[in-house]
Amino acid sequence: MATLVLGIDDQVGQLVAKRLVDQVSLTVFSSKTVTGQVGNPHKAATYVDLLEDVDVIYSNFIGMDVDWKLEALFEAIRQTQANVRTVVRSVVGVDDEATQPVSYQGITDPATFLKQQRYAIKIVDEAELPYTVFRAAPVAVTATDDVLLINEGRPVNPAPITAEALATVVAQELVEPQHVGQSLAVVGKN
Repeated sequence: MATLVLGIDDQVGQLVAKRLVDQVSLTVFSSKTVTGQVGNPHKAATYVDLLEDVDVIYSNFIGMDVDWKLEALFEAIRQTQANVRTVVRSVVGVDDEATQPVSYQGITDPATFLKQQRYAIKIVDEAELPYTVFRAAPVAVTATDDVLLINEGRPVNPAPITAEALATVVAQELVEPQHVGQSLAVVGKN
């Protein structure tokens, strides 16, 4: 299975790639470092060659402009007529499901950030391709490795998780899809 991991610029993306390297044919993409393929994540042309023979894509894009990046990705998917499954990282709180306030690391405008996250998920959903969205709780070093997966529409306690725990959930879904067509919160188990 050929897998493309987008956004390996943080620990979660790197851990996902590390877990997959011996299981799949792996291509990684970074917009910031020289690890893997490098390019402008806001341009559809960046993804066209990366999509050749890809079966599944993991978007680990986080931060601002995720909607713009996924819009470019899905434009490239349309142009190449790639038949791919996507797994997308988003955040808890995007559906107003969090029962407590959530702090998003490095985000100074949470309202705009959440709008962009919502639009990104809408882009994925409307592409009419198989997908899974993981709305992850904040990643923290001192958090738990035990996670809960909670269906969309249910209230969520946004208990932090470790990068290792999130990477494990994502890698399992990439290799053995069990949540296709779902948007799930991934939170720490209290």
